[in-house]
Order: sequence, then C-alpha cells, then structure tokens
Amino acid sequence: MKINKVNISKAMIVGGYCLIFILCVFSVASAENYIGIILDGYQKDCLVQNNGEYFDCKESRQLYAGDKIIKKQNVNSLKIKWAPYAKGKQLDNTSMMVLFDPPKDKKNILRDVKEFLGLVKTGHSISTGATRNGAGEVVFQPDNNATLISGQKSTFAWEKEGGKYIIFKDSNGLEIFRKDLKGEPFIKISPEEIGMKQGEVYFWNISGTRNNRQFKIRLLSPKVAQQVNADLKNIEKENMGTVNEIIQKAGYLQFISDAYPQDIDLYWFSYLILMENKDEKVLKDEDRILIKELKKNYLIHVRENI
Repeated sequence: MKINKVNISKAMIVGGYCLIFILCVFSVASAENYIGIILDGYQKDCLVQNNGEYFDCKESRQLYAGDKIIKKQNVNSLKIKWAPYAKGKQLDNTSMMVLFDPPKDKKNILRDVKEFLGLVKTGHSISTGATRNGAGEVVFQPDNNATLISGQKSTFAWEKEGGKYIIFKDSNGLEIFRKDLKGEPFIKISPEEIGMKQGEVYFWNISGTRNNRQFKIRLLSPKVAQQVNADLKNIEKENMGTVNEIIQKAGYLQFISDAYPQDIDLYWFSYLILMENKDEKVLKDEDRILIKELKKNYLIHVRENI
C-alpha cells in the first residue's frame, strides 16, 4: 500500500508540472502580423534586422514587433505607415526598434479598426508569401490556441481527408467529448456541447487520420467575450451594408487578437465572418482587396501556429 501511495503522489506531482508547462506554453503563444510598412526613404543603405537576420528594406518593407531598422545617415528619413499602437523607438541617429504597445484597457480597440484596415490595404500591393488554397480545399479551423466564445458555435475543419471521430480531452489527457464525423470534412460545435469550463486548456484531434496531432483551445473570459459581442453589435448598428460590416467585423477580430495574443485568439471567428460573403464578383475593388488580405492573414496565422 505504501508503494502505491508513493506512486500516486509521484504521478500527481508529475501531472501538476505537466499542467503548469502546458499553461505556460499556451500563455506565451501568439501569432505575429505586420504592424508597419516602409513607404519611402529605403532606397539607399537601409536594412531590417529580424530574428538575427538582415534584409534589404526593399525586400522587407513589412515591419514586425521587435524588428530593428538600420538606416545610414538618418533613420528618421524613412516614411513609415504604422498600425494603431505601433511605433518606432529611435535608438540612435541610424537605428530604431519597432514596438507594439496596445493599452491594457481593451475598450477602445473598435475605434482603431479603420486605421488597421488602412494598413492592410496598403500592405496588399507589397505583400509576399501568400498562402493559397485551391477551389474546394478545406481550410484548417479553428487555429491552434484559439479562444472559443460561450454560446457561439465554432467550425472544426481539417486539411486531410478521412477521420472517424473528433475527440476532446482536458489538460490531464482525459477524454471529455467525442462525436462521430459521419464522413464529413468539418463539424460545428459549441463550447457547451463539448463541456468546456472557464480557465481550462483543452485539446482536440481527429481520429483515423494519418496525422493524429492534438490542438489547443480554451474559452474566452466572460468579461472579454462580453466586450467583443458588444463591439460587434456596435458595428451592426452603423448600418454600413453587408460587405462593409463583414470587413469591419473581421478586421476588428484580427486586430484585437494581435493586440492581446495571450488573452484572445479570434482569428477563427474572423474567417467564419469573411466566408459569409458569397459573391466576390460584385465587390468593389477596394472591398475585394481587404477581404482577400484578411483571409490571407488568417491562413498565415494558422500556418504559424500549427
């Protein structure tokens, strides 16, 4: 009996450390989107340092948090378009650091969405490395580390054919829910149906596929969920038309996810909203550009988090 108690105690300690590790990994995971674009002044003696590598400004006009810009003579001669809460902190006459510092109070995010969409539109003409999906190809949803919203069904879709069950487990590896896929390539489920609880990390996977990898999800906090729902309602109240409403909502969800990655990841929700636009042929060029870029943002976000 003593041996069994010791083994049980050891298992509990190991399980506790594993849970702490999982929570720490989850808390620091974040997607990265560009927060600035060099528009002019890059033509001579200009470099961007990103993750220890150097790029000519012509090849790296999109700027990310933590980038260092080096411009001989005077770094202030660069013309840069910034996202809300982004800026360049001058280190000396020839260099600056790219910073992204959103306020702790998330309540004013909605007012900055139009400025964010302006950056997305500007980045369209110089964007590189787009992720492409063929017609009829299933797009992975939701992205790894996604935060689900109580009362809101989420689409779970996977890129490979096959799969018998979708299975959800808690942070201890115990199965809490499974559902027969019945041959479908995606399924819509609410957090309540899964049995998710606030403050817990969960994992899901598809059984019967070659890649049986597990992906993390959790519930968005009630306070943040209330604010997000209120902001989306405020967008609806503006009566700006279906297409503009779709763009504003998707832009808002992506921007707030980028601003507070440790608390919020609603990129999956932005993609669902973008897919509500059924006929791109009737779109204005400006709207088509924004929808295309916001979809690409989601696909890049998924690629970086899987």
